[in-house]
Amino acid sequence: MMQTLITETYGGKIDDEGDFSQLRGIVERIFTPAAFENDYKLVESSEEPLYVPQGTQMKQFMEWVNELPEREPPTYLGLPANAEKLLLVGHGKGMIKNLGTVMGMLEDGEKVMSEAA
Repeated sequence: MMQTLITETYGGKIDDEGDFSQLRGIVERIFTPAAFENDYKLVESSEEPLYVPQGTQMKQFMEWVNELPEREPPTYLGLPANAEKLLLVGHGKGMIKNLGTVMGMLEDGEKVMSEAA
């Protein structure tokens, strides 16, 4: 019930089936009775697995939160470890394409100016 409620509430605006499947997978992995066991991995990752916090007191939970990495690895969201690099490569390619467009416009403008003179 809880899994369905969360998936439908947060997934209601998702129009890509792959993204919705990712959300469903995250919810099913986190909201499961096994998550109440010690050493349950919230994130299955060979590099940086994320375990549920130990204990039931607020102090223990806050210690767990404060030990989380400053920047969450993409693997916490089910993305590949190199997702940030892939994103930056995509931005770089887009910037180079835009630069080529601008350079072409400048060359065309210079050509028109030289013909007019």
